[in-house]
Amino acid sequence: MWLWDALLERLFRQHSSPAPAPDLSPDDRRLKEHLEAIVQYPINNLRLFKIALTHRSAIDFSDKSTFVSNERLEFLGDAVLDLAVAEYLYTSYPELDEGALTKLRSLVVNAKTLAGYARTIHIGNLLIISESAAAMGVRNSDTALSDALEALIGAIYLDGGYEHAKTFVHAHILSRTNFDQLLSTEQNYKSVLLEYAQAQRIPLPVYMITSEEGPSHNKIFTVAVKLGEEIMGQGTGRSKKEAEQSAAREAAAKLNLPRDPRKTINYSR
Repeated sequence: MWLWDALLERLFRQHSSPAPAPDLSPDDRRLKEHLEAIVQYPINNLRLFKIALTHRSAIDFSDKSTFVSNERLEFLGDAVLDLAVAEYLYTSYPELDEGALTKLRSLVVNAKTLAGYARTIHIGNLLIISESAAAMGVRNSDTALSDALEALIGAIYLDGGYEHAKTFVHAHILSRTNFDQLLSTEQNYKSVLLEYAQAQRIPLPVYMITSEEGPSHNKIFTVAVKLGEEIMGQGTGRSKKEAEQSAAREAAAKLNLPRDPRKTINYSR
């Protein structure tokens, strides 16, 4: 973990050097004040946050040579979010083993759950997207909202550091999560299927995308999961993760596998 912390710290140092603050337009000033009320600290680099809110469809009306969407910030924010949630769960649930902690974290950071948290702070209203994407309802899509929330966490990390990012995650995600309910309704079928394969000493599950349909900002993925040489399940979703979970759910049902992370599962033959 020390290596991961060092890499994150180096990223922070590279991107957090204060730059001369340009005069903000009235619109940017209002956006900055609005975002500061959400993130609860004075923003240093508003451009990072505007990138975090820029959906890839916005290239339709942008200078394509300089266009930057929120996809890279989403990648970084995903890692920061995972760390903050893992730290919280490790401290709060000393009775849970590694497998149960992993399952619980996956329930907090999946696209559908994150989209719900994004809606509570009205991220959809702030998204910078094309008119055609807006007409298709992208502002309220789970994928766009969860991606923007992760990108926002990435922007907070680069702009203010890990502690501010962690404070945001606690305020807008962890404090609003009913972990006892999640534990009782755990549905991380991918983890269940993985544990089954490990216990049975068979090849680990392999997930394969069998089709992609729809425009780039609103795709539907179909995924099949293979155990050994046999395809055990197939599922669809608006993200690859969602489709993989759906495929794993079908496979787990065929194998009659339990889902509660607190249960002791005996997979012996």
